[in-house]
Amino acid sequence: MNISFESPYYNFITYENIKTIDVYDKFINWVRGEFDLFQMDELDGLKVYYPNGWFYIELLTESDLDLIIAIKIKSKTLDSWLKTEAQIQIIFNHLIQIIQK
Repeated sequence: MNISFESPYYNFITYENIKTIDVYDKFINWVRGEFDLFQMDELDGLKVYYPNGWFYIELLTESDLDLIIAIKIKSKTLDSWLKTEAQIQIIFNHLIQIIQK
């Protein structure tokens, strides 16, 4: 996890390892549903614009052995960054719990 501040944005990047491309597709679908009221760009991943910034989710590697999701968040306030990061992490953790059952 990387956190930095470049005026006027707080920047956050985290990486999650996944087992299959289906996990990525489901994750994107669930995030899209959670943030459906916000403007989205779905070119090469998912970028969601919210009032104090935006976040971007992309698949970094596409080999069958090494799938990594990058989650990048830019926010003007620390509070909105924390709330957005928590929402995304809850979705990811819930998805992983369901898949492992």
